[in-house]
Amino acid sequence: MRADSCTVERDRLDYARILIATSALEVVKCVEKVMIDGELIEVKIIEEWGLALGEDACLFDNEPES
Repeated sequence: MRADSCTVERDRLDYARILIATSALEVVKCVEKVMIDGELIEVKIIEEWGLALGEDACLFDNEPES
């Protein structure tokens, strides 16, 4: 999983870009409802194409440290 620098630094708390791997072949575009601090929030999940998301951001993975 990768995240862009604005997401990692929490510059915007209403928007996040995260790169994930999925085996799904269909385009991801949906709205999910999640409970945050007792409030039901709609989260839009949209797949982006052709972007170099996270190349300069932290890589959150189980990589061994050197």
